[in-house]
Amino acid sequence: MIRGLAVLALLVAGFVMSSPPAGAQSLIALKVGTLPTDGCSVIFYANELGYFQKNGLDVDIETMSSGPAIAAAVAGGALDVGVANVATVAQARLHGLPLRYIAPSSMAEPSTMTDIVLVAADSTIRTGADLNNKTIAINGLKDLQQITAMAWVDKHGGDSKTLHFLELPIPQMAAAVEAHRADAALDVEPFVSGARAQGQGKVIGDVLDGVAPRFMVVGWFALDPWITAHADAAARFATALRQAAAWANAHHAESAAILVRNTKIPASAIDTMARAQFGLSLDPAMIRPIVDAAVKYGVLDRPVDVNDLIWHQ
Repeated sequence: MIRGLAVLALLVAGFVMSSPPAGAQSLIALKVGTLPTDGCSVIFYANELGYFQKNGLDVDIETMSSGPAIAAAVAGGALDVGVANVATVAQARLHGLPLRYIAPSSMAEPSTMTDIVLVAADSTIRTGADLNNKTIAINGLKDLQQITAMAWVDKHGGDSKTLHFLELPIPQMAAAVEAHRADAALDVEPFVSGARAQGQGKVIGDVLDGVAPRFMVVGWFALDPWITAHADAAARFATALRQAAAWANAHHAESAAILVRNTKIPASAIDTMARAQFGLSLDPAMIRPIVDAAVKYGVLDRPVDVNDLIWHQ
């Protein structure tokens, strides 16, 4: 995801409006950037099950390695739509890059633990208080994982101001914890299931519950100028994703094969891991918890109106 104001400044300086799709086409062409994760997989379901085509869209999906790459591509006009977490979109908008959500993706839900606090198998750490003055591995400084780590520690008896953070790619986290390079890590699926299969680490909590019982984790965004010029395409895209989300929430077993094809997550991991639940509508109340926590923990330097982060059709 976007890391730091320096990256944001570059994006602000370089964003341009995408060219409109050709009017002569029977289907509206869209270029969309995504991450190869379960939390973003609703776009693959919409594509393979024909929801995009049924809504008059021809969606070209580009799988990318990071949020900054997606945001830069949307800002520069190479992509029409991208996916990012709430902290990223709020930070970008506060600093002049006019991103706005047009559809939700994955939700934090009490019934699923897709993002966890992992400690070494021989660790004595059990609570947030035990993490005081300890080092936590996260995948990005001043971003979503840092926010959720601080909130979880505070909620569970610790003091987030004493924490130290180590930035690591998520696939390396379990090994780093077992080697005691970090005292804990914020691991996510499918790597949680992979670590368990290898006997690495133990789970001591659901890190997302430190923020709120339920909120939107990531969503699909575009630039304001693009949305204004392509309102019909944006509405069709949101409708197709809502239809795919409703199907995916009720058909985890049936969606597994599509997930394997598009993310390369092993089928064995999908069979055992916690699966994402997808939002069906954009709700300011589901965005506010992360924005408030981002301000509280200094990731955002000032509040942002959550209604400004949503496209109101």
